Amino acid sequence: MPLTRQRLTMGVFLILSLLVIIPILRLAIEWRQALDNIDAMIVTPAALPEETAVTYNVHQTDETVSSASSSTGHSYGGSALETPDSAPVLTTTEPAALSDGDLNILLLGADARPEEEIPTRTDAIVLVHLDADSHQVSMLSLPRDLWVTYPRGYGEGRINAAYAIGENRFGPGGGAALVKSTISKLLDLEVDYFVLINFQGFEKLIDLIGDITVDVPSELYDPAYPTSDYQTIEIFFREGIQRMDGERALMYARTRHADNDFGRNQRQQQVLMAIFAQIRDQGLLQQMTGLDDYTGALRDYVRTDMSRGVMVELATWGRSLQSESIQRYAIDSSMIVDLDQPATFAADPQALRRVIGQFTSEAVSSAGGE
Repeated sequence: MPLTRQRLTMGVFLILSLLVIIPILRLAIEWRQALDNIDAMIVTPAALPEETAVTYNVHQTDETVSSASSSTGHSYGGSALETPDSAPVLTTTEPAALSDGDLNILLLGADARPEEEIPTRTDAIVLVHLDADSHQVSMLSLPRDLWVTYPRGYGEGRINAAYAIGENRFGPGGGAALVKSTISKLLDLEVDYFVLINFQGFEKLIDLIGDITVDVPSELYDPAYPTSDYQTIEIFFREGIQRMDGERALMYARTRHADNDFGRNQRQQQVLMAIFAQIRDQGLLQQMTGLDDYTGALRDYVRTDMSRGVMVELATWGRSLQSESIQRYAIDSSMIVDLDQPATFAADPQALRRVIGQFTSEAVSSAGGE
């Protein structure tokens, strides 16, 4: 082969090789950064003591949580979540996997504002049950003011205070441990993992995926919606299908002056379904590129105890999941028993067992509160 032709052939080969290698290198760099971002989100729940003589009643939730934080030095800002330097290691059981049959994952939305330096309440509480065999998903919303007994002798209080109490009492990782244990005790179900996102991260997620579509069942008007600077504004949602960016979707999910906490639970589930639909329609679970953009934007706002392997397993499993396979349940106003002050209300045991049976089985019924 003439030298000129050899050089031409080699040049073409080098160019084609670069065209193949450069995207691979870029993808490798993206994945490395994405994995670093994911690692920043992962925390290890603290090991709760088996017995304690402490009684930790939260009758005045906000004051108690605020005063307790000064002894730990642990901060939880509204604009970002602190990554703990270290946390007690909990190694009592093997990590759960979806391949074992099913998983229960606790989704928590934190009511944090900018400049707040204390662990805050979790005002959105949704337990998600994944059944690998039937490829079904169930969501169960718990009202934030539900009165519960904390495990290990730590008294009683509102369920939305459990995370903050655990962080204050045990340090980083204690909130995850106490809230998972509290809900496991209440529902008689093992909570395998938790995912906590504060509301600024919630907004960022929706803006990243390109807004969501929500069908508002009836007009909503809130004359005093709380803002991050401790002021209030008027908000209004018309009836019907509409697109919402992150800020608007957060307002829709959080407002409760127009109805109540039980109505808010239904709206939160509706927004979660809209997020899932947007992710599925865009094929984000199938995409390999741009992962670092999503993880980088959320790394300061999300905390979870799921490993990388579990996350990959869930993403793979969720690729073929359809909206019709997701069932919605809630502890609603028909299932509660009023308590004497300063307590609020508890779940009726029989009604709770009934909804848990529906929540964890393949039998399909309408969601509580609908």
